[in-house]
Amino acid sequence: MKKRLKQAKWLALALTAVALGSGSATATAAAAGGEAKEATETSFGLWAGGKPVSADKPPVVIDGSTYVPLRTLAELLGKQVEWNEWEQAIRLKAKPTVEATHDWNDPKELGGGIREGGFSGLVRLPNDPADVFYTLADRGPNGEYGKDKLRTFPVESFVPRLYKIKASGGSIEVLETIPLKLPAGKTDRFTGTTAISGLPNTEGTDEVPYDGTGTKKLAYDPDGLDLEGIAYSPSDDTFWLSDEYRPSLIQVKRDGTILGRYIPQGAKDALVAAGAQSELYDVLPAAYAKRIPNRGFEGVAISPDGAYLYASIQSPLANPDKKTGEASRSLRILKLDLKTKQPVGEYVYIAEDASMFENVKQKDVVISDLSGLGTDVLLVDERDKNAGSEAQIKRLYRVDLTKATNVLGQLFGGKELEALTPAELRERGVVPAAKELVADVAKLGYPHEKLEGIAPIDRNRIAIVNDNDFGVDGYGDDGKLKVNAAAKTQLFVVKVEEPLY
Repeated sequence: MKKRLKQAKWLALALTAVALGSGSATATAAAAGGEAKEATETSFGLWAGGKPVSADKPPVVIDGSTYVPLRTLAELLGKQVEWNEWEQAIRLKAKPTVEATHDWNDPKELGGGIREGGFSGLVRLPNDPADVFYTLADRGPNGEYGKDKLRTFPVESFVPRLYKIKASGGSIEVLETIPLKLPAGKTDRFTGTTAISGLPNTEGTDEVPYDGTGTKKLAYDPDGLDLEGIAYSPSDDTFWLSDEYRPSLIQVKRDGTILGRYIPQGAKDALVAAGAQSELYDVLPAAYAKRIPNRGFEGVAISPDGAYLYASIQSPLANPDKKTGEASRSLRILKLDLKTKQPVGEYVYIAEDASMFENVKQKDVVISDLSGLGTDVLLVDERDKNAGSEAQIKRLYRVDLTKATNVLGQLFGGKELEALTPAELRERGVVPAAKELVADVAKLGYPHEKLEGIAPIDRNRIAIVNDNDFGVDGYGDDGKLKVNAAAKTQLFVVKVEEPLY
């Protein structure tokens, strides 16, 4: 089989620059010049340590020299390989390892065979033991009913909550459960108490909520939250949470009392009219209201000194429309000054190119969590929608914003940010966030679709948790909810050789 390829691009993406036959200098010169060459796939066997080796791409012969996929050689050497598209560079690092795995073995039942779960974020407080973390559950068990995919809430009484957990000896122990609540004297419109729900906020802007049978509409809750991320502010001993609905950022006390909800400009009137009881601050850029439903704020992080908060949108905005957002690779990371609680920066994060992977759609390449490593330096979780052996993007990146262009409030010659390709960003002088691969978790046997929470334990260890969606596995042909009792909630500890900070 013969293929004509641009040599420079092909070498960068698939091959080692070391030829296994004669003429390696010629191959390198051809790559530098970009001259088209004829590449012939071979059926050569690859062996290492007396065992056959499977390559992600077959070896090829160019000008009499045999080239072997770099990724295959790197993995044989115990390395992970990263192709940096923006810098046009390849990095090799020592391959991370899984140091420990801890299971939540005894989650409480919520009703109908559904058990607690849904971990969607993770943070470790500075003075806590290395095995103690805070996490949170999202809006609660939910599913999609029928051909119209109606959004159901089988446990409509579920209260979004924080958990203080200990992960040791292979098990996750819940030390404390902290339900979210309005301040004393406030009454949630849906629950009739200070406790909030996980139901959508307003008609016309959110999904329509149904009960677990998919036949009865539920009321909206203007104070309801779909929580996805958690960060800790050492300056005032509060948590900050990210929410997908508006989207919004929520400041809460350690006891779960909501102090304030920060929303996009222009979103306040509808919530007030619907009876919201939370303190609302419409200070975020109005563009965030164009989030694709169920794709709002996902990750949130605070710099170690407590000065700045960073929030990431899960997917590109529907800006100017959903079609543009689903095709875009340009996600936004927002920066707030926590003294003024005002946005001071916004940066472009370029997601991986789905066309470089099998069975991955661009709309399903998302950011799931953030963690602060330093001022303008973050640990970012980027993932696809696949699980197990089909997963290809379950990656932790060290992301540096220090040299990235601050695009807050900027226009781009009549085009929205989400409509710009990486090449067009470069043409306009926009420098995106710098990405450096820390751990390719899909290569470590990670079994879950949702790598949802990340928290550095120290300079060389990272804890990650999955969202098991409470075991909800859709509806059967009989219209009844299916619950997968085997769907685990797990915390993995990943060890990396190069320090995170």
